[in-house]
Amino acid sequence: MAATSTRSAVFAAPSATSSARGPTRQLTTCPLPARVGKRQPVGGQHGMSVSGVPRQLLAVRCQAFPSLTKQAAAKADVEDWVATVQVLKEGAFDVASHALSDLLGQKLKMFLVSSEIDPETKKPKMSPEADVDFNKKYSKDVGKDSWIKVLFPKVPKDFGKPGALLVESYHDNEFFLKSLTIETGSPVQFPCHSWITHCSHNSNRPRVFFANQALLPKDTPEALKKLRGEDLSLLRGNGTGQRTNPERIYDYDVYNDLGSPDKDITHARPTLGGSSELPYPRRCRTGRKRCVSVPDAEEPVFFNDGYVPRDERFSPWKMALFIQAAIKSFGQEILPTLRDLVDYGDHYEAFNEIHELYEGSLRSVKTIKQMFKNPISGSAVQFPPPGVVQASKDAWLHDVEFGRQRLAGSNPLVIELLKEFPPTSKLDPKEYGSQKSTITHKDLEVYMEGLTVEEAIKSKRMYILDYHDCIMPYVKRINEDTKGKIYASRTLFFLTRRNVLVPIVIELSLPPTQRGQRGSSRVFRAPPPGITMWTWRLAKAHVATVDSGVHQLVSHWLRTHACVEPFIIATHRQLSMMHPLHVLLHPHFKDTMNINSMARTSLIDSLGIIENGFTPGKYCLEISSVFYKSWRFDEQALPNDLLKRGMAVPDPTSKHGVKLVLEDYPFAKDGLDLWGAIKDWVSDYVGIYYKSDADVEGDAELQGWWKEITELGHGDHKGAKWWGEMKKVEELVQALTTIMWCSLPLCWHHV
Repeated sequence: MAATSTRSAVFAAPSATSSARGPTRQLTTCPLPARVGKRQPVGGQHGMSVSGVPRQLLAVRCQAFPSLTKQAAAKADVEDWVATVQVLKEGAFDVASHALSDLLGQKLKMFLVSSEIDPETKKPKMSPEADVDFNKKYSKDVGKDSWIKVLFPKVPKDFGKPGALLVESYHDNEFFLKSLTIETGSPVQFPCHSWITHCSHNSNRPRVFFANQALLPKDTPEALKKLRGEDLSLLRGNGTGQRTNPERIYDYDVYNDLGSPDKDITHARPTLGGSSELPYPRRCRTGRKRCVSVPDAEEPVFFNDGYVPRDERFSPWKMALFIQAAIKSFGQEILPTLRDLVDYGDHYEAFNEIHELYEGSLRSVKTIKQMFKNPISGSAVQFPPPGVVQASKDAWLHDVEFGRQRLAGSNPLVIELLKEFPPTSKLDPKEYGSQKSTITHKDLEVYMEGLTVEEAIKSKRMYILDYHDCIMPYVKRINEDTKGKIYASRTLFFLTRRNVLVPIVIELSLPPTQRGQRGSSRVFRAPPPGITMWTWRLAKAHVATVDSGVHQLVSHWLRTHACVEPFIIATHRQLSMMHPLHVLLHPHFKDTMNINSMARTSLIDSLGIIENGFTPGKYCLEISSVFYKSWRFDEQALPNDLLKRGMAVPDPTSKHGVKLVLEDYPFAKDGLDLWGAIKDWVSDYVGIYYKSDADVEGDAELQGWWKEITELGHGDHKGAKWWGEMKKVEELVQALTTIMWCSLPLCWHHV
């Protein structure tokens, strides 16, 4: 007998008389958005479970509740199906809110969709509805979760294997749904890991979750294809209106929300993205109101009030950790202000006073610091001592340590092999002075251990940290318009016969005061061993200041957070929750969008910590835009990055296809091992689903994903040849590995 149900109108247009805030007799046209959970993309055969949920756990769930007493079925061809719903445990007030909604007739219901088509209606088979009750009578607390007993009554025996779960909530209180497991017959699990809110926040549609089985579009059962497509459609939205936090819409916008011009016009900031002058990756669209004084700019919001799709927001646990860190950071930020209030000096008088920052005391602030005690991690106003300071308070003064930090410090992604001498600029000489460096052979050869400069370059013993062209256009503006002082710098390093990298020459440059005039440059040479020269130390300090800013603004913020966000948005808009690549990528994107949103309201905005704490001040983000002009996706792959900088050479016989020029380069050496492990894992995983290049080219969701990334998410680089065509398995593996590498908190982008 064919399965029939009054819910068969699920794919029909919504009734004009249905209520948006109460239960309806008909499910609206629902193929709706859902989250297919946090499935681990490892192991398994094509089409098999990838959630990694042990069978023993499913067995425990089956034993968690006594068997339901089956009511006498009206017909022999139907049966009751028992399921366990796993939710994050809620407090008494939340449970009471759910009970009140039920009392008012605002129900929480679930339906199963079969993987089979009803031969009579030609539509997917639908189960009768199951009511979900948070009452303790039907639930059992297990650790931090609650397991709720649910009954799907009179399910036809020829229903087939369930392929989708519909969740229709009219409760005003949201809850976190982890999974649903059908226990009748062979267990079927639906991973969810998503916040369930009122249907009105989901275009008045129920949520949809798919069974724990990753499938390419071509392998999707016919009964589920429409649900799969409409699920993605809801996540895309229509590009209009202001988003609210319970929603789950993913869309693109430019960075026009970094300023606060209505508060003070001096806090206006230019829009980043959408222009050749200031290109930038796209962020998630919020649709907030525009500022009065600058109509192109969005109104700022406070801290975590900005829109982020609901499932991208921090968990309560994560938010608690984040706030704790923010409090500590606040303590560190206000400490200099407190010092100024109780001390009349404007400057530090000795280096011991700087060391006191890391020892919990500061001149006359000994009593004030007690006000900021953190019982969990010590004083909130005590700076965490850097590792090098813990080893030796004076290590940072030495040239060997300065060289080591270019290879194993916080920003080991910039140093390059010197390929020509003298270094030259590509900037307009009329605007920024001579293109040729003022460093001479005479400045260098005293350090060359008997080699000429040309011989040292040929033997790969000369290296450069070049912050000239990227900083020079902003030097005049920074020095005149901000409290900071900065130079465009070039630093040359020499690799000694003991394989120790040391700085030997630093060039600090300023642009011409007027167009057409000569700029000014000064060259500082390293003093002989045992000789202290404070001008040399100050020159290194200027370089370190710029390098620190580039690390935070470019290596970290731009290359990881900002550049990855378009990939996250496109993944949700174009790859179904049941797509194998969505399953693979989703864990690597966790929390990134929420962090980026909060960064735009408290870190990189016009009133944020970055502008107040870094030398470029209000030009910080503009400088990161300058770096994005030369950003290339293919060069984010570690081997390609090393080759570009001359820090490695091609070597087909080596494990990773490249050979490092420097043996002692910890970032590159460890990074290549990590890169190789990721690529091997991705290759094995992709091989499960894509047997040939034709599978890649024929995957409509994959092609839509890549097209959106290259034309919208990173639209300012649209048409660049280095994107590739995404027609081969090899291209897919390389792209996925690169995305995961950039997203990893373990890689140096994120340190």
